[in-house]
Amino acid sequence: MPTGRYIVMDGDGNPVGTEDFRCAPGPAGWRYFAEIQTDDPEPHHETVDLAVDAAWRPVRTRIDSGSHEILLMAEGDRLAGFRDGRPVETPWGPEMHLDYLSPAYNAVTANRLSATAEIEVVYLAAVTCEPRVERQRYELLGTEEVATPAGRFAATRWRYTSLSSEWSRDLWAAGDVVVGFEGLFELERYEPGASGPLPLT
Repeated sequence: MPTGRYIVMDGDGNPVGTEDFRCAPGPAGWRYFAEIQTDDPEPHHETVDLAVDAAWRPVRTRIDSGSHEILLMAEGDRLAGFRDGRPVETPWGPEMHLDYLSPAYNAVTANRLSATAEIEVVYLAAVTCEPRVERQRYELLGTEEVATPAGRFAATRWRYTSLSSEWSRDLWAAGDVVVGFEGLFELERYEPGASGPLPLT
């Protein structure tokens, strides 16, 4: 079970908190759990829980940002569940992706894609967890070695772009772990366990 800690940044590389995580493959797919402490937009604690099937399609997520909480489950052509105790649902399909401000969701998308693609995403807004459908592009840039405070990794490099805002940064994924996301997440500490990608050094 890979475990570790990310330094959470504000998009411009300024540290605003930490994300302590553990993730593991299982008989039905893969699961990620994290505890987040961040000062953005104000000091608060978050819990993120994400589960996917064997094809890396999201099947369930729960996010508790302290002031808001959402639980969503994939049910055919919709994601359905509860936000702040009230029923909520949004369109869903086998080609759609899920995103929130945690590298877990980028790791899932990177494992689903095999080439550059524009994708339709249910994006959960930071803190409020309000869902909206948007378009994103993941551009495959190749494989390379990337250095992190937790070691060097052989990783796949992607360029992420939010097509609505044109905000774009590069990220690096090694297996089921995002080992770097420019301006947003830096892998500070990491233990691969029995199933995680091994650092090169």
